[in-house]
Amino acid sequence: LNRPIRDFPCKTPAEVRAELPAGDVVAFQCRNPVHRAHYELFTRALDAENVEEDGVVLVHPTCGPTQADDIPGDVRYKTYEVLKEETANPKVFWEYLPYSMHMAGPREAIQHMMIRKNYGCTHFIIGRD
Repeated sequence: LNRPIRDFPCKTPAEVRAELPAGDVVAFQCRNPVHRAHYELFTRALDAENVEEDGVVLVHPTCGPTQADDIPGDVRYKTYEVLKEETANPKVFWEYLPYSMHMAGPREAIQHMMIRKNYGCTHFIIGRD
């Protein structure tokens, strides 16, 4: 089977795991463009007591279709790429999940945690949205 053609790159869990260093990986999930509070949240997570000194962050936003009044996935992807270039933080990895948020509450949060575990993450942060 061929992979779907998307407006943004989407790696498989195995591909992402192969690129992440060994040790703690803090996943940050969001569905909107990253703002200052998001950035502070996921970069400061590396200072948490339960995260190893050589830990990294995987910013892993959902870029699939969203609600009609949301920012389109391709536009969100472009904002992530600009922030990635502007910050150039070697402890922050950026990958994109071709999945839609369903606004299903705590059960969906657990599902997203399991998805990120498949991508090699040991810790999980969810953006407010």
